[in-house]
Amino acid sequence: MAAIFEIVLSLCAWIISVCAQPVDSIPVEEFSVGSFERATHIFAGKQGAIYVLDTDQNRIFVFTDITQPPKSVGGFGWSAGSFDKPTGIATDGINIYVSDYGNHRIQQFDRNLNYLSSFSTRDTSDAFSRFGYPLDVAMSELGDLFILDGENIRVLKFNPQQFFERSFGDINAGKGKLHNPIRLVVTTSRIFIGEQTRIVVFDYFGNYLKSIGDGVMSRLTGFTISDNVLLLASPDTLWQFSQEGFFQKFIPLNHLITGERIDRIQDIACIRNRLFILSPRRLHIFKIGD
Repeated sequence: MAAIFEIVLSLCAWIISVCAQPVDSIPVEEFSVGSFERATHIFAGKQGAIYVLDTDQNRIFVFTDITQPPKSVGGFGWSAGSFDKPTGIATDGINIYVSDYGNHRIQQFDRNLNYLSSFSTRDTSDAFSRFGYPLDVAMSELGDLFILDGENIRVLKFNPQQFFERSFGDINAGKGKLHNPIRLVVTTSRIFIGEQTRIVVFDYFGNYLKSIGDGVMSRLTGFTISDNVLLLASPDTLWQFSQEGFFQKFIPLNHLITGERIDRIQDIACIRNRLFILSPRRLHIFKIGD
């Protein structure tokens, strides 16, 4: 009860501080780009490229320069380079990996979106390494590939040679057992998994560490990590926590100043001093910090 009381006090204090702030302290959109049918996921590469997945078009859009038209690849199907609902993307700057939900595979492309290969284990006899309906994919700085397995509700780790190493987040994870995972982010030492009402944190070896956001946020659509800050998105709100899990503030969607109204937040990403908010039709760019 004491913890809940502290959270309520923090919320009230933040609301008061927002109302007292001058107008120029409210996030203001620089510009927006894109003309998507139903964009669902955004990923910011360390080299500066921005990747957007459009579920209805079954396409990936890549902005190497956010002011220029994007390149794209995809279309519905099961052949090489086509998708049945792309759900996640990861890249090391050289290779691009896309989780292809309905085709139960991870597709690999080069940086110019040329198809290279596919990776699937759903038909293997080894139940430990089997995945289906992948919900997201992430890549570590060491080149390990993490797959959010939608069929078996767990995370699988494969080494750079695509050999299975371990799985975690299943019934053996205790409080870390996953229920409705939707997003996956990997840092140098932690794995963050977004569910509807919390972020579940594991160490690099798949040991459960903690949960963030329980009882505070709901209806998670996406999240990003930047400068030790964990920024979460629901359809109408941004929520900010420290990576240690301490609630800091929330920002209602109607507090954002945009040229074109954002009806729903689909996903978010940060790179350098810019915040990217993805709506179903557009990608909205905000400058943050100096």
